[in-house]
Amino acid sequence: MEIDVTKTSGEISPLLFGHNLEHTRSCMWHGLSAQIIRDRKFACGPDRDGVSLNWERVGSPGAGWHLVEGKTGWKGTTGEPYTRQFEPGSSGPGGLHRQRIETFGTGEPCGIAQGGIALISGREYEARVALMADREMPVRVRFTDRERGTEYHSVTLAARPGEWSEHGFTFASPAADLESRLEILLDGEGVAHVGAVSLLPADHFHGMRRDVVELLKEIGVPILRWPGGNFAGCYRWKDGLLPVDMRPPIWAAGTLPHTDGWDEHEMGTDEFLALCRELGAEPWLTINLGVDDPAGEAAAWVEYCNGPPDSEWGRLRAGREHPEPYAVKQWSLGNEAGYTHMAGPRTPREYAEAVSKCADAMREVDPSLVFTSSGTWWEEEWPSTVLPAMGEKLDHVSYHEYTPFVKDWAKEAGGGGAAAKEGFRRVATAAVHNLKSLREIREMMDRHSPGGRFVGLSFDEWNVWYAWFRSPGVAEGVYCASMLNMICREAQNVGITLGAFFEPVNEGAILVGPADARLTAMGQVFCLFKSHWGRLVVETGCATGTDDLDVLASVDEAGTEVVVTAVNRSPDSDARAEITLGGVASAEGVLLASPDFLPGSEFTEEALSVDVNGGAIAFTLPKHSVARVVAVCG
Repeated sequence: MEIDVTKTSGEISPLLFGHNLEHTRSCMWHGLSAQIIRDRKFACGPDRDGVSLNWERVGSPGAGWHLVEGKTGWKGTTGEPYTRQFEPGSSGPGGLHRQRIETFGTGEPCGIAQGGIALISGREYEARVALMADREMPVRVRFTDRERGTEYHSVTLAARPGEWSEHGFTFASPAADLESRLEILLDGEGVAHVGAVSLLPADHFHGMRRDVVELLKEIGVPILRWPGGNFAGCYRWKDGLLPVDMRPPIWAAGTLPHTDGWDEHEMGTDEFLALCRELGAEPWLTINLGVDDPAGEAAAWVEYCNGPPDSEWGRLRAGREHPEPYAVKQWSLGNEAGYTHMAGPRTPREYAEAVSKCADAMREVDPSLVFTSSGTWWEEEWPSTVLPAMGEKLDHVSYHEYTPFVKDWAKEAGGGGAAAKEGFRRVATAAVHNLKSLREIREMMDRHSPGGRFVGLSFDEWNVWYAWFRSPGVAEGVYCASMLNMICREAQNVGITLGAFFEPVNEGAILVGPADARLTAMGQVFCLFKSHWGRLVVETGCATGTDDLDVLASVDEAGTEVVVTAVNRSPDSDARAEITLGGVASAEGVLLASPDFLPGSEFTEEALSVDVNGGAIAFTLPKHSVARVVAVCG
């Protein structure tokens, strides 16, 4: 192809490279969250022996265990009761639990235990336990190996009668043991209650794992959408103002199969915004349309984030050591409205009415807010109803699309069979089908937008379907590169103004284990594509069909440095790229390549050989690979 670097079609906004942070599957638990204890607030309900499901009893069968539910739990005794979510008469199962343990002087310790505790040798840990007893009672907390033969650390805490007390201690693990055991034991006679248990590495960042935060920095997060997604319909933001151990767990069965349907509420508004500051990300909040008063709740949230310190909620924020407003501008007005899995308005008319009230109430607090709507916008009933009713209040319209693999795509070992190649080609060329959908939605939006007003398309969820239940590989990396090429190349043509991948942690780009975390092929692609941020798209004439070679080019404002990202979408053959630029002084390339593309496969990053011949560059991409070339023209 021949590229004229003076023919550009607008800037590649970094906001096209956003990400989601939703409390799904293992995105938080064993993902971004540094919390090690499972079911640490005993929300999951009792087993037949009276112990919460993720715990086990220790000691004589003659002792008693009982999971007590109600506002007398640790989380219900301190702090303003902001929520009604788990109170009697409300929807959803109760989450205010405490574990009761009663011993009868049997001569052996009795208590509760949890296995599978990952300890790293030499690492410092912070632990907390909330206790109450019927008398002054020593409670022993200890960490051992799985067989209980080796004790790594032990401390004795004093439970007080009739009132809760929270006890904190630190220790350094003397050994590496990913299957260690935590025990909370009573040695004497009496009744003790455990309200919450916490274990964090001492170097955590506001309750988050430092290594995962660093990997998020590496892939680049210019804008971050939270708390969802579907989870936004379960989230009550005011609960996040309580101390983290006292926040009620959140019931979200549809998105949390890895934790028995419960989120321990490790992240609130302040923690999320601290993460955004650390990443250099613009925060993007999604309001809950399923609460009793969505407009009032949303307006209060805006005031907490953006209000002056003399306003009602701004004063509370300032009292929490955040005197300056957070200045959160990006807000989603619900998520996937109209679907049966989301509470709130179901029809386009109901949605327009409810969200119009929310928008008015929120902008009364801060007129500068930027709104993204929700809904099933590929059905014409939505743009034809919502846009005439409230299109003047909207800045963006949300669109989601996930690409499924064909069934049994990877069943043929080695990636050489027809089913494997068919599945690979489906995801490798998914951008073509996504673009068709985006064009159709843009046409409907333009037909119904009031007064021809431009409303942007927010492509704020995209991924390969069921990425969260599968080990990602090179096929997903090629998909990701082709999607980013398409989004950047077509943003001006179809009016894509925001983008957000769903989602990096344990669902595509970053894999987190108990002792380490690493980038996947998708994560490597995101790192590679940061070179396009803020540059001008160069017209390449690249086909939007299913050709094997897919190319995006961008140039700096001076017109002297060109960045090319190229994807070979063939599962079988190498591809040769020859690009005329009109004068090349030098060129350097990076190649992401792999011998196969099956689940668990990884890219190897290596230097790419680039031939420079006067005004042209040329390079070869192996099958199913991605490359970036930076050429200096002059």
